[in-house]
Amino acid sequence: MKVEIIKIEGKNIEYVIEGGQNVESAELADWVKTGYVRLGSAEISMTEGKVSFCSMNQSDTDKPKEKAKEKTGKWEDDMVTFEDLLTKAHNLKAPFSIHTDMLAVDLEKKYALFKARIDVVGKDGTAVFEGHGDATSENVTGEFIKPHFIRMAETRSIVRALRWYTNNGVAEEEKQ
Repeated sequence: MKVEIIKIEGKNIEYVIEGGQNVESAELADWVKTGYVRLGSAEISMTEGKVSFCSMNQSDTDKPKEKAKEKTGKWEDDMVTFEDLLTKAHNLKAPFSIHTDMLAVDLEKKYALFKARIDVVGKDGTAVFEGHGDATSENVTGEFIKPHFIRMAETRSIVRALRWYTNNGVAEEEKQ
């Protein structure tokens, strides 16, 4: 359901359903990360009386997470997603291209290393942003992702290059 989140206090939120006037409250389910829930327009799903999913509208996700950072002071507050980084890169309105190179792969040890390069074309020439990403069975913690270590390494390299280009902190994909 579409809502406007008007108050966040720990794992509890207050919201108004779109088109309504009544303020309602609910607790966030344990798996919903509070750092991604902010004041503003959102779409939420409820399971057993708790918010089981919360997706902030794009205009709200572009806002800095400084309020959450002030509350906790944790590095996770600066975390962005691959989707947010790519959207921010496109919003910068400069033509860019992404290139990746596989530098190493070992199928037996489940290890991969990639390099990504982002070429940004501007009035004064082309700016280049590079990032490296690796993935091993030790540094990929998600059981769903572990078998896809090659793709994770490539994604991590792109994320790091996008972080340099868009001037962002730690990305969620680097923590997987």
